[in-house]
Amino acid sequence: MRHHYIPQFLLRAWAGADEKIEVFWVDPQHLRSSRLAPKFTGYEDDLYALTTSEVAGMEQQAVGTKFLQRLDDLAARVLQKMAATGFADLTPEDRCVWVYFIMSLRSRTPEVVSQLHMEGSNSLKDSLDERPEEYEAISETTDPPTLMEWSEQQFPGLIENFGTMSFPSFVCNPDIGQKILDMKWRLWDFRGQKNHLLLADRPCIFTTGIDDPDLVIALPISPWKAFMANKTDRLASIMRQQRPKDLLMRMNESSLSQAKIRVYARDATPDRFICNRLNVQDSAQD
Repeated sequence: MRHHYIPQFLLRAWAGADEKIEVFWVDPQHLRSSRLAPKFTGYEDDLYALTTSEVAGMEQQAVGTKFLQRLDDLAARVLQKMAATGFADLTPEDRCVWVYFIMSLRSRTPEVVSQLHMEGSNSLKDSLDERPEEYEAISETTDPPTLMEWSEQQFPGLIENFGTMSFPSFVCNPDIGQKILDMKWRLWDFRGQKNHLLLADRPCIFTTGIDDPDLVIALPISPWKAFMANKTDRLASIMRQQRPKDLLMRMNESSLSQAKIRVYARDATPDRFICNRLNVQDSAQD
């Protein structure tokens, strides 16, 4: 099953009349681009899937279909509200959905999912091995010799999949979520500028750590609009003093700096900008 770590509803904002987006593949030697429909990019097969059909009552595709797809559907509705009336009509529930969506974009990438899968498994193993004497004191002669073996017998696949199964709670961290909720939210409109915003395959920009007072969170939500959040009026004032074209350029530079494989655009016009910033050869369109 295709699991989109770049949500299709977000990509669609960059689609042209042909319902496709310009996809640039970043390569140190050569930059090429082609036009693709959103469903054909920004995904990995079974990225959030468990290794067996069911583990401890959780279905194999539950993280992708019951958590992330549901979150994306809700976030798409929130984005429609923001596009229409800004933040005026957002309910507290809408704001929470948007926060968790922002957090999911930071967590659902292939490298983070792989790390969580590995670290979750290792953490559970360490926990199960922590006090073997306690298990020995209560186990029966017919029980497996260790708590880890007992756990695998009773809940096959749990240890291996523990990190993936924990993904929803990892994304919905209430402490981090509250810090983002408490930030000052703004929408920046870049209509009228010569260039448009780019979207990276790691789309959400965090300029520093979550506890840094100078943190800025930025997410392009269309070629002409960006969601931004910051903590202080001082920083907001500095940003307002910048020329829109300079702020747009800095956002695009930040997007390029964290792109792994792909950069998304409305059309092929940013190819020179991308080549110059990434120091690669001219792109070729497929």
